[in-house]
Amino acid sequence: MSRTGKRLLLVLILFAIITSSAACAGTGAGSTGSGTMSAGSGSGSAGISGSGTDTDKEKGENAGQTDALPEKTVIRLAYTAGGHVFNAIAQQQGYLDEEGISVEYVPVKTDAEVFRGIKEGTIDVASNSGTNLPLQMISEGMDLTIFGGYLLTGCMPIIAKTETPWTGIEDLIGKKAAFEPNVYAVTGPLLDRGYDPVHDITWLEFEDQADRIKAVESGEADFALVGTDLNYEVNKNPGIKVLAYASDILPDYSCCRVEASSKWVSENPNTVKALLRAWIRAMAYYDAHHDEIVSLMVDVTGREEEFVRAYLDNPRFGLNVDPMRESVRRAWEYMDRLGLLDEEAKRINIDEHVNTALYGEALDECQMKYGKENLKFYEKLQSQFAKNNPIPELEDEQ
Repeated sequence: MSRTGKRLLLVLILFAIITSSAACAGTGAGSTGSGTMSAGSGSGSAGISGSGTDTDKEKGENAGQTDALPEKTVIRLAYTAGGHVFNAIAQQQGYLDEEGISVEYVPVKTDAEVFRGIKEGTIDVASNSGTNLPLQMISEGMDLTIFGGYLLTGCMPIIAKTETPWTGIEDLIGKKAAFEPNVYAVTGPLLDRGYDPVHDITWLEFEDQADRIKAVESGEADFALVGTDLNYEVNKNPGIKVLAYASDILPDYSCCRVEASSKWVSENPNTVKALLRAWIRAMAYYDAHHDEIVSLMVDVTGREEEFVRAYLDNPRFGLNVDPMRESVRRAWEYMDRLGLLDEEAKRINIDEHVNTALYGEALDECQMKYGKENLKFYEKLQSQFAKNNPIPELEDEQ
């Protein structure tokens, strides 16, 4: 029997066990304040701790694809100015409602705020802080678990003045670059080509990425790399040109992973799966309704259409909910070789900080319910999951 067939059989067995249980308990947290994506119209706030309210149980019973109630009904998501495409769709299309959950946005301006919020318990989930930063936090002892993905590849451009020649990433050697060596999508391949990018390049760090563009304009930097949200600024600047994108150099490099504290993930597996199911369905909708999503993100972010299209229309803007264990492993290895991880990283097995099981179960459940509506989409996701998420135990046996 195939891997997918075995997993489908397991899901059916688990369903039989769960439905024969006498009762199912749950806890929830709720909010009806501004910025909260409500899981049900007219519902009030749920208690922060203790057994689920009648409203919570009703949501769980009405959720079309959950066999168990989400442990929490409100998920606090770190939110940046660029918005969250999957969550915006999941809200608009009612997928969050159907799962019995809501997402409360916690506005953040810096990644430091994100990880401080996770530590202090004011943020549950982060999805826009890259892969390098959560891996660095893990190496420093922060107990995080990656359980999904947001951007597999962002359209992150390497830029220079229009007259600058470019033959490849080797042109960075011996030059001044306005970004950090932890951008392993560039520095990792340079390592593989025999260079020492940490020392062979002069690195200029700027807290505000817009200042990287100014550094290139002024001649302070020869090159810069900026984030996805700055494509509009780059495109409208006649003195700047795009030389390449990070994904041109390292395909499927894992731009942004979805992470939370390991404790939160272990205590809320049904909530995690509910969120993943909603986002998987949103990914399917995104693939089939591109222009509609452009308009949605204009409304959600309050930015002009040209700003949104500057990244959404770029073919390198690759959204994917899959946790991509293999890409995370590669990133961890590159960062270790670059000397960017804490010494304690030598004692850390990064596989223990990547949970692929919850996504795999959520994907199976979505396929069982919606697979006939979008056969090729779910077959593609199952193929990606099998390829990019090897099970460590099975690898050890081979």
